[in-house]
Amino acid sequence: MKQLLLKLCLFFICCLAITTFVLVQYGGNVDYFYQKFTTPKAVSMVIGDSRSMQGIQPRVINERLKELEYELPIFNYSLTIAETPIGPLYNKSIEKKLDETSKNGVFIISVTPWMFGSDKNNDHSKGEFREAGRPPHNMSFVNVNPNYEYLFKNLTYFHFKALFRKTSTMHKDGWLEENNLPTNPKVFDEWKKRQGRLFDKMIRNYKVSSLRLNSLDDLIKKLKKHGSVYMVRMPIDLDFVAVENSFYQNFDKDMNTVATSNQIDYFNFNVSSTHTNFKTYDGHHLDKHGGLEFTGILCDSIIRSVSKLK
Repeated sequence: MKQLLLKLCLFFICCLAITTFVLVQYGGNVDYFYQKFTTPKAVSMVIGDSRSMQGIQPRVINERLKELEYELPIFNYSLTIAETPIGPLYNKSIEKKLDETSKNGVFIISVTPWMFGSDKNNDHSKGEFREAGRPPHNMSFVNVNPNYEYLFKNLTYFHFKALFRKTSTMHKDGWLEENNLPTNPKVFDEWKKRQGRLFDKMIRNYKVSSLRLNSLDDLIKKLKKHGSVYMVRMPIDLDFVAVENSFYQNFDKDMNTVATSNQIDYFNFNVSSTHTNFKTYDGHHLDKHGGLEFTGILCDSIIRSVSKLK
């Protein structure tokens, strides 16, 4: 019996050692989110869904904004629309990741109409949220390395085959680099159609939530205690903008109202005066080349905003 227990313990230790090695060395390849929960608390943050997770690059912000005396580096704490719609659950996780000692951070909140959509069958008064049970909301620890809690609770998010393909990499600054970019126009069109079908599904199943809008206001007020806050609507193909506006007709009006009431800037890159044909790989997500260009332009907007205050 003792020998059996000893062998089982040895087997467990070996498995744990192998798993730890894979997580530490290749965690950014086998899972889109894992790296986000292995890094220290953040003094500055990018907040949003997959649009900002792939399209806003922290390394560019760290370089461009270093002269503004913000507390850097900035960390991209965006996930996807399934995990991080605006709401009390995301706000709570942001507070866990936030370094409360930060006094002059920079916080970029990427907003989309879908981030304010709630499942039509959910009753928020009963604590029903479509994002409940997903990371990061099912986790107590968001800044430990290796993060075994994430492994045990979210094993289904791991794709160990990706270790060999390395089609995407989650960097330690929270930016997801997608390397599997379409080179054939037909592939791009198919991916865009697939994204359009996802939007159609959300229009059928979601409703705009006033609670989520109030949560955005709460989040801004919280983050303003730790630095400067900027809201941004990132560029997508204009036909998708029309779809989003059909779902949430007063979106830009509401975003401007929230921004004005909190005395912060709202940068909308989906109006004719500022929209540019940045490179996407599906009409919705900026690819790494378009994201590089866009992040620089976003930094220009922040720099101009700061200069006006001087």
